[in-house]
Amino acid sequence: MNTALPPDPVSREGDGSESTSNELPATVRALNELPATVRALGWTSFLTDLSSEAIYPLLPAFVKGLGGTGVDIGLIDGLANAVAAVVRLFAGSLSDRLGRRPLVLVGYGLSAILRPLMGLVVTPLGVVAVRTADRFGKGVRSAPRDALVTDLVEPAIRGRAFGHIRAMDHAGAALGPLVAMLFLYAFPGRERTLFLLAILPGLATLAVIWRFVREPPRQLAAVRPATAALSAPQLSLLGCVAIWALGAASEQFLLLRAADLGVAAYAIPLVWFVIGAVKSITASRAGPLVDHLTPRPALVIGWLAFAVAYAGLAATTSLAAAVACMLVVAVAYGIAEPAERALVAALCPDGRQGAAFGWYALVQGLMALPAGLLAGWLWDRGNAGPATAFTATAVLAFIAAGFLAATGRMRGGTVS
Repeated sequence: MNTALPPDPVSREGDGSESTSNELPATVRALNELPATVRALGWTSFLTDLSSEAIYPLLPAFVKGLGGTGVDIGLIDGLANAVAAVVRLFAGSLSDRLGRRPLVLVGYGLSAILRPLMGLVVTPLGVVAVRTADRFGKGVRSAPRDALVTDLVEPAIRGRAFGHIRAMDHAGAALGPLVAMLFLYAFPGRERTLFLLAILPGLATLAVIWRFVREPPRQLAAVRPATAALSAPQLSLLGCVAIWALGAASEQFLLLRAADLGVAAYAIPLVWFVIGAVKSITASRAGPLVDHLTPRPALVIGWLAFAVAYAGLAATTSLAAAVACMLVVAVAYGIAEPAERALVAALCPDGRQGAAFGWYALVQGLMALPAGLLAGWLWDRGNAGPATAFTATAVLAFIAAGFLAATGRMRGGTVS
């Protein structure tokens, strides 16, 4: 693996500028190829999502079977992601002080142990509690993991690095529902057994981290608290993320729409499998595109595609057209996710990557609660509810993309 000292302790957003600071580099970074640790983190994402997504697409029907409503379904992800978001901010900042790997290990460990408890719940509130505990573990690990990736690679290949991890993540998300479908075909009605067996890939995740994930030598920058002031470009990005996240409610509503339009219950995991597969393929191809275009325009493209897809979902009652729109949603996620992370990394100073990713996750996660409740409330407004919910998502995504493009122009004369 080729490594070199980064020429600049503060990474810029693709504009070629260099810092004149005399600070030492925070770490040694790969110039051309993905380090072994980044590839291992891809496998941890794969195994974790294999475990998680064997459960996730079954939750709408599971919750309804326990007497839940659309609001309960919105609350599951909304509250869970909000709790995880708060944890991410402080976990990210803590990783700047203590290192990334210990928090990555603890976070994955919590989820591996707590997620299978879904097989024991008997009320919708129990589902919310277990899902929230699972996402608490995600909150502990996510910002330190993304900061570790930033530590390990040069800005020129960050899109590829984050694209690799998102691709593996979505590959696991695609395979999980397929495993669930095959298991339930062989053992009908044994959802709770499937939930308990989710511990197996969780334990494999911990083995991968213990054996293969290593943290590079870093000279820690001067540490500031997580609540230290953010730069103007970081604040403008967080504002755009907040608007987008308010519309990006739980993807459970996509599965509900598929069921409403005639997809049989046994085939719902197959829909989730296809969505996950498209996300994985797109993310693996989008990483180099993000590096080529620079993160901001790539993210604008992703959010605009997201908006168009949800506008289509709002307008159609055809199952074929709705599924096509869902696949465009998957493509949009595949583009936007590596672009978001590459842009967060580009705007943060060296040694503060953990806190930067923590703030990003905090804003995104805190908006998940009102997003889920809003979508659930609109969804329950009669026959026009689903179209109204999808329209709200499309409008907010268009607004976020517009603001993101505008702030890019104000900063440098062009979106890039």
